[in-house]
Amino acid sequence: MKRFNLILTFAIAAAMIFILPGKSKGQDEDHNTNKNKDKHNREHYDFNFSGVNVKNIGDDTIVIYINKRDHKSYSDVSAWSNWSTCPFGGKIGKFNGHWAGIDFGWNGYVTKNFDMDFPPNEQYLNLKSARSMMVNINPIELNVNIARNKFGFMSGLGFSMHNYYFNNSYTLIGDSAALVAFKTVNDKGTNVGMKVNKLFVSYMTLPLLFEFQTNPGHRISSFHVTVGVIGGLRLQTFQKQRLYQYKENFFLVDDNGNKVATFYTDKALIRNPGQYHLNPFKLDASLRIGWSFLNLFATYSVTPMFQKNQGPAVYPWSVGITLLGW
Repeated sequence: MKRFNLILTFAIAAAMIFILPGKSKGQDEDHNTNKNKDKHNREHYDFNFSGVNVKNIGDDTIVIYINKRDHKSYSDVSAWSNWSTCPFGGKIGKFNGHWAGIDFGWNGYVTKNFDMDFPPNEQYLNLKSARSMMVNINPIELNVNIARNKFGFMSGLGFSMHNYYFNNSYTLIGDSAALVAFKTVNDKGTNVGMKVNKLFVSYMTLPLLFEFQTNPGHRISSFHVTVGVIGGLRLQTFQKQRLYQYKENFFLVDDNGNKVATFYTDKALIRNPGQYHLNPFKLDASLRIGWSFLNLFATYSVTPMFQKNQGPAVYPWSVGITLLGW
């Protein structure tokens, strides 16, 4: 760090040599014709920064003084006036948590045994985990200091959007007494190829979190850990399918191969909004941990995804990283 400070000092001094104005050729001629003028009329520049004093004396002389005793450390935020207002690394002077920002990650769901081994009648739940992604947009954060600006309470407001990509060509039926799903086949009885087959669910979220951070005065060099719960109110739900082939009749069949319905579509994109027997509310246990700009998060829902006796007993989870925090 000391070596870095010294290098930075000389870099600033070198920069000042080019920044301070000099004399042009015309100005030199004028100077020669007026060389008897009082020397106090000559330009004089004085710049002092973190123990470095740069003076422009006369027409072509620059003197640089370096006082190591007055030299401030790079880690001293007071030496950098512009950093004091930086929202990401500045000296904030009060507890500031890690909720507000934009998160990106992956999501899924597990059974009450914390596995993804679904029974034969619930095989439609199998997901393409690599494509099942989610995004959190958390615009509002409220902070309450509890102890020495290192431990505090957070709340706020956010929006969470989840995509569950199904592994097979199942179509969900949500207007029955309970959630059911049927395979989608063509007139030859083969599964219909789908580029996209997903369930989209969005929530408005309210966090109740406690956070500990090691360096509240300088966020860029602070470790933090956050635990708590996040409540959610479901806003929108739909199933989206994008077919490779269309403009023909398709059939919905059960696990025994019996046709239960038929439909025709003249477009590749099918979007079916509905409730799909999802719980209108959710409560997630949340963990957020990180250092400096890096923030990782994980959530696990303590409430089932679907309403009791109206759908499979699965519990959503999500993991990811904060792309942008404020």
